[in-house]
Amino acid sequence: MLDNKKTKFERSVGKIRMESFGTTSRRNGRIDSHNFLQDIVNLRDISGALTPISASRKKAEHKSARGGFTFGGKPMGFFLHKVLLPLLLLFFVGCAEMPVYREEVFYPKIKQPAVTVKLLETEENIIIAPKESFVIRCFNEKGGRAVYYASDSIRVGVWGEGIVLSEGTQNEFERDLNKVSFLPQKDDSYLFLNGKPYRGALEVVLGPKNLQGKNPKSLLVLNIVYVEDYLKGVVPAEIGKLSDQEIEALKAQAVAARTYSLSRLGQYENLGYDLEASVVDQIYTGAEGENPLVNEAIEDTKGKVLAFGEKLIHAYYHANCGGRTEYIERVWDKPQEPYLISVDDDNFCSWAKNYSWEETWSKEDLEKNLSAFLDSIGLLPKDGSTMLTTRGFGNLVDLIIKERSLSGRIEVLEVVTDSGTYQIYRDKIRWALKRGSDPNLILPSTLFDLEIERRFDNSIESIIARGHGNGHGVGMCQTGAIGMARKGYSHEDILTHYYPGVNIVKSY
Repeated sequence: MLDNKKTKFERSVGKIRMESFGTTSRRNGRIDSHNFLQDIVNLRDISGALTPISASRKKAEHKSARGGFTFGGKPMGFFLHKVLLPLLLLFFVGCAEMPVYREEVFYPKIKQPAVTVKLLETEENIIIAPKESFVIRCFNEKGGRAVYYASDSIRVGVWGEGIVLSEGTQNEFERDLNKVSFLPQKDDSYLFLNGKPYRGALEVVLGPKNLQGKNPKSLLVLNIVYVEDYLKGVVPAEIGKLSDQEIEALKAQAVAARTYSLSRLGQYENLGYDLEASVVDQIYTGAEGENPLVNEAIEDTKGKVLAFGEKLIHAYYHANCGGRTEYIERVWDKPQEPYLISVDDDNFCSWAKNYSWEETWSKEDLEKNLSAFLDSIGLLPKDGSTMLTTRGFGNLVDLIIKERSLSGRIEVLEVVTDSGTYQIYRDKIRWALKRGSDPNLILPSTLFDLEIERRFDNSIESIIARGHGNGHGVGMCQTGAIGMARKGYSHEDILTHYYPGVNIVKSY
């Protein structure tokens, strides 16, 4: 539809105007608002071009003109009251509901620096709506483009090889698109994705094609947003909504999250975005989670980042370190960093509920968790079945802690079965064991002890893990940061405690 818009736009003005008035859909007509009001004033001439006025009507009008302005034999007051005002009302109401095409448009600009966040990948239709009004920019693979203004919700779906736009459940006005951008016309406004508000712009692109190379069936929804606005949806989701007494912890979280965001620009460049809106990167809830105190902390630290030498640091953080943070190389297969080392923190984070934990598994439940993990990394012997079972895993005989780090975290866990022995390393232990209370969640930490309860024949009946901390343990301990703030430490004190040797600099 992008390719034939110019032809439609170049139709006679009268025909387009009447087409727009005569139907509830504007997919075949484009309205120029500047000239449109003048066309209404000149409606008699436009109507005359489409419906000729008889000679007798012209004579009557000429005669009555001596007594004042008339229209169709009626006084001009009648025309203004009965014809012009209803048409004006219809025009403005229509503009509030229907996408209106524009040849030229002022494009709202996203403040910089900005990040692109993946919000959603779905095969379902989505609804995007503005708080007031927005600009819709449409693109296809041939380089064609179209621009609309709208103030009502737009339905976005996939049909055939491209994206389809429609008003509600019908009135399709664009198709065969490969990208659509939605931009609010006011800088301080926001857009709704399936009813959930987001600042900045929303962009919808086609999801990646499947392995067979068939047409894509999914939509990828991205949020391009000024990093300071992005933080308004990250900080409260990551550390919570705190009190005035704890604002320095909020400031520390804002600086750490800002640093993390800017250091990750382009990390998924081949996929078209910078960050995931989940624990894969940072939890991001958009505008619905905003909080005035959090926004104040973000504004007070605007542009502040953490640097070591000339580079932004890897500003990892976690919920609770269990009394001591960990060296990065002891958790993941990553190089050493002089600022990501083990720091004593027991005085600051031991107050929190997530400081201690306990999980219990039955033998059968733990076998299921371990066999699924080992199979996922290709270590489980195949038993000839296409369905996942514990037969290749065998019977669990023992769990042995082979090595610990200086902080007490388990570095090597040996899993002994009657069909083989396996070793699981560092943070992967959390993913292998999962929680006995909810196998959909990973274990809180690797800082724990094991107790194995056995039957009279020495077979395992159940396993109990008692541990400390919540998270990987690298970088800033969030509950420790809150504890430090309560004791009067500044956000600078908090950040240099958890990231020793770094500098806090103003980047913009």
